[in-house]
Amino acid sequence: MIFLNILKIIGFILLGILGLILFIILLVMLWPFQYRIEADYHAKFKAKAVVNFLFHFVRVIFTFEDGNPLLVARVLWFQVYKNDFSEEEIDESEFAPEYDVSPDLILDENTSSEEKTENSAYEETEEISEEGIPEEESKKSENTEPEEEYLGPSKEEIDKFMASELPPESPKSIIDEFFDRIENLISNFKEKCYNLKRSIKEYQKKARYYYKLIKYYYKVLHYKSMEPAFRMVKKTIIGILKHVRPRKVRITLHYGADNPADTANAVAIYSMIYPYFRKQIHLDADFNQAIIEGNGYIKGHFQLCVLAFYAIRAYLNKHVRKMIKLFTREGKKHG
Repeated sequence: MIFLNILKIIGFILLGILGLILFIILLVMLWPFQYRIEADYHAKFKAKAVVNFLFHFVRVIFTFEDGNPLLVARVLWFQVYKNDFSEEEIDESEFAPEYDVSPDLILDENTSSEEKTENSAYEETEEISEEGIPEEESKKSENTEPEEEYLGPSKEEIDKFMASELPPESPKSIIDEFFDRIENLISNFKEKCYNLKRSIKEYQKKARYYYKLIKYYYKVLHYKSMEPAFRMVKKTIIGILKHVRPRKVRITLHYGADNPADTANAVAIYSMIYPYFRKQIHLDADFNQAIIEGNGYIKGHFQLCVLAFYAIRAYLNKHVRKMIKLFTREGKKHG
């Protein structure tokens, strides 16, 4: 009996979790997302786009000001995501060597393995604290003076070297060296020509591939059997655009050209569209100076369930699925 009660409690908990998940999915799919896009240009351009969900419970804000884009996501008053799209600074520690070795401890390549072991043993003795060093050795170390650094050959050594004569070079060695250089130049030139030829062949191969692909797509688009698929795609795009179209538009423009005749032409165009956008667009013409300033915003909403409906309806159409396969699998085969 107790076991059945435990199973019943677990079943109720699972049903509650499934119900909560289903409620969240239905809420996200049915509740409308509201968007607002603002733009302003007065000597500098700045813009802001905001997407709200569930009475501003979730907000995604994108701003562009002074050439700096910024994307922020918030849940209530808490910021959960931020990206300013700036280049990440390179951490130099990632490229640092694993061990920091001072130049004084770097051994010469010409030193033998025995000398390296002696030097390493000497380095280990240097790490011993002063308490472990005997008094005699400590006194010797205190009395010894630091060795002078080697600053190159002395004046006498330089004079002696300059006064000495170099061994004479035979004409044969000079000729051999000359022909060796010519041979190296020819081999380097051949290698560069080969690399250039190979790169040109690769670019030609890519160009032929894209040419065949475009030619194939162009041929497919002109088939009469593709008309049902195009009609379905067109119907889907029009339905999505109608659903996400802005419900409110407000644009204010202050415009003036160098030539007053150009400003008059702009006013004439505005007068033609004014009956259709009487409350949405306002033009302030300036015949005295060349200027262009303005601001405005668009506002609307959309539902994910409607977008999903259009997308699923288009994908379930057999003509659209065939068109997708032709544009993917067959396109790659013909390319």
